[in-house]
Amino acid sequence: MKPPVSPELFNYIAISLSRFKWQLLAWSAFFFCLFILLQSQIQFNTPSPLVWLAIFILFTAIESLVIAAFIFFFQVLPSSRENNVKWQQFYRTIEWCEALLFTLLLPLPIILFIYAFIQLAII
Repeated sequence: MKPPVSPELFNYIAISLSRFKWQLLAWSAFFFCLFILLQSQIQFNTPSPLVWLAIFILFTAIESLVIAAFIFFFQVLPSSRENNVKWQQFYRTIEWCEALLFTLLLPLPIILFIYAFIQLAII
């Protein structure tokens, strides 16, 4: 049985998204700067929609950064370039660890934003 997530699948996705990596990094930097500017303007009497906009901008910046990192990590698989069997096994182990890590990291900002929204909506 083939696992649903693999370094090869992530490599294919990263190659197909590789043209967006610099734009994602630029958007991430822009959103972080925008969040910092908005955060300095937020006071105790700031309307809730503006606070939520600032939080949404922060999570968008984090998600853009995670996707850009994903593209950089999986655009080229080092094991595919290695001829030495021991080094190839070593690189494959690292690639599988990265695949498992990004399986958790990619949806995490979205899940955290939804969790924060639900928690604050209940209060």
